[in-house]
Amino acid sequence: MVLGNKMVRIGIEVICIIFGSMLVAVGSNTLLLPAHLLSGGLMGICMIIYNVTGWSVGTQYFLYNIPLLILAYIHLGRKFIVYTLLAVGFDSLFLHLVPIKMMWTQNIILAAIFGGVVSFAGGAIMLRAGGSNGGLDVLGRVIAKYKNLSIARFGLIMNFIIITISAVIFNVQAAMFTILSMYVGAKTYDTILTVAERSSVIIVTDKGSEVSAALNEAFNRGVTFWDGEGAYSHTNKQVVFCVIVNIQWSDLVDLVKEVDETAFITAVPAHKIVGNFKNIW
Repeated sequence: MVLGNKMVRIGIEVICIIFGSMLVAVGSNTLLLPAHLLSGGLMGICMIIYNVTGWSVGTQYFLYNIPLLILAYIHLGRKFIVYTLLAVGFDSLFLHLVPIKMMWTQNIILAAIFGGVVSFAGGAIMLRAGGSNGGLDVLGRVIAKYKNLSIARFGLIMNFIIITISAVIFNVQAAMFTILSMYVGAKTYDTILTVAERSSVIIVTDKGSEVSAALNEAFNRGVTFWDGEGAYSHTNKQVVFCVIVNIQWSDLVDLVKEVDETAFITAVPAHKIVGNFKNIW
């Protein structure tokens, strides 16, 4: 039963990644690129090179992600790298298949707004599913793992560079519309990622040290545990406490059950956090 539920969850996550990849390609190829607007991150860099040389965005995106995926393999978890490989593959495929032409509107303002909404929503859906659409998100997550710098802040720096290049290659008006697209997209991204984003988790277990060590290694999160006593059984227990991002919940449950299959696990939303919590978004 547990294996069946896990397979269903994995299937849903894979579907979300494929759907997110399709949204990225649709937003980029049918709204942003034809209007000479740019997306953020590595996709924006690919769009700049496409506009200058005509080299396929899909091919570029695949090739540029290779060194970043190697970096992710070294520093991030196996699930993340597998899902990101899947996302990058489907990103490249859909970017090839979806024609680069205006399909929904000829209005550049609508193209900027909805191009940002659609493409950034695709990236956020993939991140919620446990992977990402590759690119600078991977580099941002590596940085976030070791430094208290969120992907959003890192992306802001890179997007400023992209906007500046847009103003030089096209014109200032195109750069202004690109800013509008990125702003709307970032709001969409943030909305999808911050709905009950974090949870406080309490685990009651017979193996507090082993569970804490496993959580530290897997999630790079601070963990606290203390001694407790079962009120009914009067047996010694350890109570483990940590805060996670919600997409880590299923992995946490699987990991804890591998160490102690009788562990009791509960979680509640953590809307406010003060202290040394690394915000990976």
